[in-house]
Amino acid sequence: MSRQTDPIQRKFSRLIYHTRTRKHLTQAAVAEGADISKRWYQRIEKGEARASSTTALRIMAFLEIDSKYLQEGNEFPNAGEEDIA
Repeated sequence: MSRQTDPIQRKFSRLIYHTRTRKHLTQAAVAEGADISKRWYQRIEKGEARASSTTALRIMAFLEIDSKYLQEGNEFPNAGEEDIA
C-alpha cells in the first residue's frame, strides 16, 4: 500500500476493506454496487486513489457503513489490526 498522509483516507481504505471482507463480498461486487469500475474501487481500497465524496458515499451506502466510523476517535467494528497489503 502506498504511504498515505491523510488519516481519514487511510481509515476509509481500511474500513471498506474490512467491511467488504467481513461481508464476504468481492471487490467487483462492491464496485458494481457503487457504480464504479472494479479497478477504481481497488485503487481506493488500497489507498492509491482518493474517492470523491459522492463515490465514498455510494461505497458506504452499498456496504451499509455508518459515517460515524470515519470520525476521529471512532473505531470501526470487528476491525483486524493488519493493514491492507
